[in-house]
Amino acid sequence: MGQPYLLLWFLLVGLSLVLFLSGCKNQVESLQQLEEKYTIGVVQAYDSPSSDEVVRSMLSKLEEYQEESGQEIEVIVLKAHGQVSALPEMAKSLAEKSRILVPISTAALQAAMIVTDNLPIIFSSVANPYIVRAGKTAVDHSPRVTGVCSTAPIRQVLELILQLKPEVKKIGTIWTPSEINSEYYLELMRESAIDYGLEIVAEPISGAQDIVQAVQSLVGDRVEVLFPVSDNTINTNFELVGRLAQENHLPLFAAFALGAELGACISMGFDFEDIGHKTAELIIRVKNGESPARIPFQYIDRVKFFVNEEAARLQGIDLPESVLKKADKRIETTRQTENFHKQWTRSEE
Repeated sequence: MGQPYLLLWFLLVGLSLVLFLSGCKNQVESLQQLEEKYTIGVVQAYDSPSSDEVVRSMLSKLEEYQEESGQEIEVIVLKAHGQVSALPEMAKSLAEKSRILVPISTAALQAAMIVTDNLPIIFSSVANPYIVRAGKTAVDHSPRVTGVCSTAPIRQVLELILQLKPEVKKIGTIWTPSEINSEYYLELMRESAIDYGLEIVAEPISGAQDIVQAVQSLVGDRVEVLFPVSDNTINTNFELVGRLAQENHLPLFAAFALGAELGACISMGFDFEDIGHKTAELIIRVKNGESPARIPFQYIDRVKFFVNEEAARLQGIDLPESVLKKADKRIETTRQTENFHKQWTRSEE
């Protein structure tokens, strides 16, 4: 082989090597980009205002983290729209493509625990994680599960009712037997009512279509106050309950903070924005390598107190200035629920 041909051969080999190495580099960069994308699966069981607020604030906090850290996060949200039977399949589908599973509500947590074995689970807005065996205490729990609890302040609301209407003896409530947390709250309400000498008249519902008849039945039983159980079905349709309370001039109280914005004269509860933020903080801690086993179940410290003066007037109850001054927020307009989207969030329904 002559020298010119030998030189040409070396040039061709060198060019091939450069192209090969360049291709390898591109493949490595593509793999690194794939590895850097961190997917979080969110299972939202119900389209309630409280669940929507949790997801909204959680996404906001995660977006802040993404901008500050430069790490790419993808959030996939699956909504069951109240179809509890669909939750296991949704959780299973998300588990196949997610690094962390985030169930919103007790029913979603139960489904996530059943269909997954080792995927980290960070629950949010769960009234009582112990009834689905997520743990025995806040620190003695499943090593792959942690999250944020949101037990409604049932006793505090009953105390406030008696403060405003000390003559009350009979309180009407509606609840949803198909929801685990609803039954739990009804039991809490009945236990607390005994301590205060109150009678709880409870009407079960299977869905929104039963609310009107249930409230009419309570009116027929001459209840003096409406205090619905804070569950997902009822909270989703709380504006309807508010209209029925006004039509029948019955004071309506709520044990979730957004209740006053949706028609209750007074609501007490945890700020679901706080719950969403705290959930995002747990997600970030686990993403950064902390084990869920070492993170106790979280609780929100402060109960917020909202009043709706217009609703109180229409429901026939006077709110003294001493109560109004204690309110964290005085509602002037009814909250309008809306859908929300983030470019870095996928919603598969």
